[in-house]
Amino acid sequence: MLNKRIKNYMETRGIKQSFLKEPLNMTSSTLSALLNGSRKLSAEEYFKICDALAVPLEYFKNED
Repeated sequence: MLNKRIKNYMETRGIKQSFLKEPLNMTSSTLSALLNGSRKLSAEEYFKICDALAVPLEYFKNED
């Protein structure tokens, strides 16, 4: 669920997946799997994503 919200946020703002590769230290395929829900999102990864996107930790949890 969080994965889809993060992916949607990025798509609506024109943020490329490559923007998150460095902060998460992931390959393109791993990041793609993460954002598509094929791979679980760890708490540490979630913190890094929120930091890189400059949103509060609650942002994606509370989004309707």
